Amino acid sequence: MDAQLSGRKILILVSNGVDEAVMSTVQRDLVKTGAIVKTVGTESGLVNSWNGQTNGWGLYFPVDQQIGITLGSDFDALIVPSGARSVQKLGTNPHAERIIASFMTAGKPMTFMGDAVELLAKIELAKGHSVTGPERSHQILVAAGAVWNGETECIDGPLMTGEDADVNAFIEKMIAHMAGMDVVEQQAAA
Repeated sequence: MDAQLSGRKILILVSNGVDEAVMSTVQRDLVKTGAIVKTVGTESGLVNSWNGQTNGWGLYFPVDQQIGITLGSDFDALIVPSGARSVQKLGTNPHAERIIASFMTAGKPMTFMGDAVELLAKIELAKGHSVTGPERSHQILVAAGAVWNGETECIDGPLMTGEDADVNAFIEKMIAHMAGMDVVEQQAAA
């Protein structure tokens, strides 16, 4: 992986129950790009991941910044990893809604991995957006006013959603999406 995102500030938004395998891979691969990666969580200090293989609690991940003091304007891109428990907790947190809404308003790159796409419905920001994800999320998003794409990945302007069953392939496309958004932003500023 090359340094496509070198110096870009990436916010990873999580809560207890984030998918361990996805979170580990996202952090590792983003650091390899040269990005400045910050984990923002609903908990202070550490978040406890969920290990899908053992069907129990997994590794702890350090939280760089508490969600209540985080501003979307301080970051260049947003990633919300999968994990049903994490998505549920973020969906009831007004700071998560505020942060995501600020990214949408600013047109900054956002990625919702796997079932994290349901967060858009929970915080009432799905309406009118083309999205995809696990089939179990289909009806939730359509009921919230989203247009279900049904492909493995879906890019709707700055918003990327999709299945993360092949997490490595998804992350490669996510990095390319974020790097491509940087080019679009630079051209718009010129």
